[in-house]
Amino acid sequence: MMMMISDLEEEILRRVPMTSLKAVRSTCKKWNAVTKTWLLGKAAAGEQQQQHQFLTMNGRVYSFQFHLEEYVSVKQVDLLNELEVSKVYHCDGLVLCVAMENSKLVLWNPYLCQTRLIGPRESFNIKDRHAIGYGYDSNSNSNERNHKILRFVDDFSLTFAEDDNSILPERKREVAYEIYDIRSDSWRVLEEVNPEEGSIETHQRGVSVKGNTYFLANRHIGLVGCVTEVQVFLLCFDFTKERFGPRLPLPFDSLDGFNGDIVTLSSFLRGDGDGDDEQLAVRFGGYESGFFEIWVTLTVGPNRASWSKFLRVEPGPYSSYGFNFYASLSGGSFFVDEENKLAVLFELDDTKTAHKAFVFGQDGYFKSSVNLGETLILERRSPLLTYMLCKAAYPPLVCSYRSSLVQLKHPLVRNSKRKRMALLSSVKFRKLV
Repeated sequence: MMMMISDLEEEILRRVPMTSLKAVRSTCKKWNAVTKTWLLGKAAAGEQQQQHQFLTMNGRVYSFQFHLEEYVSVKQVDLLNELEVSKVYHCDGLVLCVAMENSKLVLWNPYLCQTRLIGPRESFNIKDRHAIGYGYDSNSNSNERNHKILRFVDDFSLTFAEDDNSILPERKREVAYEIYDIRSDSWRVLEEVNPEEGSIETHQRGVSVKGNTYFLANRHIGLVGCVTEVQVFLLCFDFTKERFGPRLPLPFDSLDGFNGDIVTLSSFLRGDGDGDDEQLAVRFGGYESGFFEIWVTLTVGPNRASWSKFLRVEPGPYSSYGFNFYASLSGGSFFVDEENKLAVLFELDDTKTAHKAFVFGQDGYFKSSVNLGETLILERRSPLLTYMLCKAAYPPLVCSYRSSLVQLKHPLVRNSKRKRMALLSSVKFRKLV
């Protein structure tokens, strides 16, 4: 039965920002039912000229909104309080939350207040990398999006075997590619993904654009004196073909990780956000170069990318702004507001005791900084040497967000009751309804 509301009610409800949805839906059953079929907040967002992001700080997930008046709203997400989160990824209204040491995966639709705990096919690995995207059925004329999660390990590890009284390290390659189908609630193994095009480092975070995920990758191309020369480029995982595409060039030369420069990726919406004009952004620079640049794509796809420079910030030194670029093995993050000609960088301050957002204009000038909160020292196992515990403060990691009506509560194929109960008993989290 379709519920009817007055024109005045509709006008009010469509202006509700996403952060107030829970309060609105708890007001009455009619509003709860009606608003779950809409994408709210567009009118409010348009008038307030704001973007919406989620970020991780100190193992928790926060909602982040930046306003042109340089007012910042940061609110902890109560739904995920019981989960210690290290990374978040976004695609088409779905947020993939990765727990510390890759121990758990939780898929979340913030707009519908729905979550799904995703168990492994066999087991998760501390060296796992993840991506979320969507593809289309090549055997059908339907334009329906099929949302998926990629999990993969393709790395070398040191194992130790006892030989008499000595311990000898052995170098062993670990390779595994799996994909999770959100509609069927199931994993399957991928055999042919074309991983030989380059190496994706364990610390690199992929970014979803138009349903596909882009990674920074590298390959050794020779020696310059005693230094290994490394070519850095993009690799795109195509979720329709379920394989990586060819190497895509970046708009600059870089020896990422060898000369101190940092390369990180982000995504943004071009225009009013009503269409699918999602684009890629890349930040390059740091210690050695003495500057940083942000480039944005004009067009991007699994087999092509064209670029335009968005901004360049000349030597500071950065400490004059109150931060230093963090080591590339952890990396900070950023987002671009192309319409308002701004870029916001998320880093630790120069004392590494506070999380901060730093705002730069497209003209390359520093505008302001915002203190997001105190840092906590977190203890993690190293993905490179898993027997080592590392204690450090980590910079905020941000992902841009836009709402969708993709359902998570009712997968088309259900797991067995025993399997679902085993998964639920391994983590505590609250569902909002």
